[in-house]
Amino acid sequence: MASGSCPADILVSGGVIAGKAPAGTLSADSAETIIDAAGKLVLPGLFDIHAHLCQPGREDKERIATATAAALHGGVTGLMAMPDTAPVMDNAAQITTFMEICRTDALVDVIPSGCLTKGDGGEEQASYDSLRAKGVRFITDGDRAPDNMLLLYRAMQYASNLNLTFALRGDVPALTAKAAMHPGTTSYRLGLAGSPSCAEEIGLETIIRLSVDTGNSLHVQTVSTAGSADILRRCKPETAGLSAEVSLHHLLFTHEDVGCYDTNYKTVPPLRDRKDVDALIEAVNDGTIDCIVSDHTPCTPFSKLQDFVVAPQGMISLDTFLPAIYQYLVKTGRMSWETVVRACSDAPRRLMGLPPVSLEEGVPANLVVFDPEGETPVTDETLRSRARNTPFLGKTLQGKVEAVVFGEQTYLF
Repeated sequence: MASGSCPADILVSGGVIAGKAPAGTLSADSAETIIDAAGKLVLPGLFDIHAHLCQPGREDKERIATATAAALHGGVTGLMAMPDTAPVMDNAAQITTFMEICRTDALVDVIPSGCLTKGDGGEEQASYDSLRAKGVRFITDGDRAPDNMLLLYRAMQYASNLNLTFALRGDVPALTAKAAMHPGTTSYRLGLAGSPSCAEEIGLETIIRLSVDTGNSLHVQTVSTAGSADILRRCKPETAGLSAEVSLHHLLFTHEDVGCYDTNYKTVPPLRDRKDVDALIEAVNDGTIDCIVSDHTPCTPFSKLQDFVVAPQGMISLDTFLPAIYQYLVKTGRMSWETVVRACSDAPRRLMGLPPVSLEEGVPANLVVFDPEGETPVTDETLRSRARNTPFLGKTLQGKVEAVVFGEQTYLF
């Protein structure tokens, strides 16, 4: 196998890397499965800290079994699940129910996040101590941005000694409540209200100030504007515990891709301008933005067929995660494989309190075999996710996840 930048043979036995040597030197006589990865890449399994799994309660959208199968197909071996299940994960009992499903159905590691407010309603603080006792590390209301700043401030004060990270999106809801997309030439042509970039940037400045005042760690979710990247670049060196993520689709698409009301491109935050995309890629490359996330958001087919204004936001991304990164970012020279590993594997695991994946002997196997010359067709038959709301449907992406070796399991695609 080609491991990193140097050809190597890797032997996995009992779920552990049992040997690593120069290519062609390890004996394959005792191997049960041989993966010929000549000319291909062996990468550490990726970790996605922003995915909506929907189960329990919204199995019409997605299930843990299908979401984690999609994750493997996209090179992802670990997930943090958003708490917007039904009912939401705002208490210890609901976390227990969720993890029981994961123990029987999940194909990858899954860590739950917990709600910021009871019922995800934005009105009353959830029970953070009971959530922390269940292993929750991130507190968030998912894609819902905080509106009640006094509640948020007091919640951060309360949680200051619980070693919790608040995962929040920058926003001023009063500015974006009726918006459908980014304001610009496309929104003007389509007659749709725009969500201004300044709303995210004002909200970002606010939550950073609150986290500094209360001493809480803050993880900024789904950064989408060049201005937000500038704020993070200015604040991170002097703000302990500040991290940030960007959704993959904000590195790939712009508001112009909405075309003629294509709801597959309706996201929250909305897709922005080309200058924003360029600035976000730069921010990932220089480490200002720590993580690239899928923001995997399944929707039912009917809901996405509705009028653009009322159709739900979001797209599915797990099935196509690594091939899309390769085609749009690595193959074009806009991002190196080293940056991809840092932003999609090392940094997310660090934020979760997990060690980075190693390809050295004696550690659990957690490997992705990726073929840059392969292809990933995106069809009803190839998608593992239960949902179909992706702009890649009917297209073929360059690059293919050929295999995932995860513990004692080997998955071939």
